[in-house]
Amino acid sequence: MNLRMTEEWRGESMKNEAGKKETGAPRPGRWIVLGALALVAAAGLLFAYVRRGKQEEVATPAAAESTGTVKFLMEQQWRIRMKLALVEEQNVARQVTATGRVIPAANHQAVVAPPVGGIILRGNIPRVGQRVSQGQLIATLQQTATSAEQAQVRAAQAQARIEAARIEAERGAAAGDANATSARLDLARREVERAKRLYEQKAYSQRQLEAAEAELRTAQAASESAQARVKALEAAREVAQSAGGAGGANGAYAVRAPIGGLVTKVSKSIGERVAPGEAILEVTNFDTVWVEAPIFERDLALVRANGKASFTTTAYPGQEFRGALIDVGEIIDEQKRAAHVIFAVPNKARALRVGMQADVRLDASESVKAMMIPREAVLDDEGKKIVYVLLSGEEFQRREVKLGAEYGGKVAVLEGLKPGERVVTQGALQLKLQELNPAGAPTHTHET
Repeated sequence: MNLRMTEEWRGESMKNEAGKKETGAPRPGRWIVLGALALVAAAGLLFAYVRRGKQEEVATPAAAESTGTVKFLMEQQWRIRMKLALVEEQNVARQVTATGRVIPAANHQAVVAPPVGGIILRGNIPRVGQRVSQGQLIATLQQTATSAEQAQVRAAQAQARIEAARIEAERGAAAGDANATSARLDLARREVERAKRLYEQKAYSQRQLEAAEAELRTAQAASESAQARVKALEAAREVAQSAGGAGGANGAYAVRAPIGGLVTKVSKSIGERVAPGEAILEVTNFDTVWVEAPIFERDLALVRANGKASFTTTAYPGQEFRGALIDVGEIIDEQKRAAHVIFAVPNKARALRVGMQADVRLDASESVKAMMIPREAVLDDEGKKIVYVLLSGEEFQRREVKLGAEYGGKVAVLEGLKPGERVVTQGALQLKLQELNPAGAPTHTHET
């Protein structure tokens, strides 16, 4: 009986355990697992908090050290081949700046337009951008004159024939005079020779010899004058005969380029009709161009008559062009309060093109004192201009500077530097990166 009761109790116990599993009642082992997980989570949170605190402690000194002083080791300087430049105080010409545009120079642009009308029969009309030389044949026109124009041509031809006949008559008379003076010259020469012989024989006096020589000179001058008149009349006769025998008004007319240069515009082609004065094409010579820029009224007194100017363009930012002042406008624009000033710029390489924008820097008539440094020493820092100044062998200081005008490869510094200081030129960007990220700097070492 006891055995039976014991087995029933074990059965009931097993049933109770099965019921607990089915109903999800907690067991002691599960509480242990949950407690362990909670401890792990708390430890993780504590580790993250401690780590974040350490990062803030590391970052805080870096922010505090952002005073503009940068450590840069000698090994780093050698690696980037750092270069320094001396800050020098100089007297430089004050500069006037403006923004202008490139325009064709006077007498360097021409419109090829014939004085007569007609149809373009033939010719090698060049394309845009092609170079033409002065006097080059552009096209041949077939003139188409009206009846009135043809009547005028016929009347002119008749008048030319009459003129040719008159000139021919005068030429005949002049030829007779030339023959007479030639005979007189021959006689005067023989007379001089005879007078010289008689003078040597003491049969002629000095006065008689001089008279014979004077007659020779007079006859020679008369003969030369007559011959020249004959030649002039012959040339006039040929012109008159050419005009009188020319064709009608519907002749051919050759159109030639008045200047050499590049073709910038073509308006006509073969077979088209051209009116008198109508453009066939345009030619521009770019060997010299003009830059026209507005100079404000307040700066006109600083412009020198023989001043030199420098020009830069967005197309060639690293190239500087030089030009000379040729004209200062006499009229002030009422809206802009500026006068137009023109500079002549040599352009043999044809880098400057008409219509380009050009930044002008003109040397003024007065000078100012400024600290001069190379342009590459200046960096842009969020709209501010900065340089790095050497303090010691491995220590540099960032300085904010106020810039003035540029002079070739140098720039004037109005505030922020002193004479005798040294600024970094090659390597300034690496110094800026070092200042932004000092934690990334390598440790000091003398290992080779």
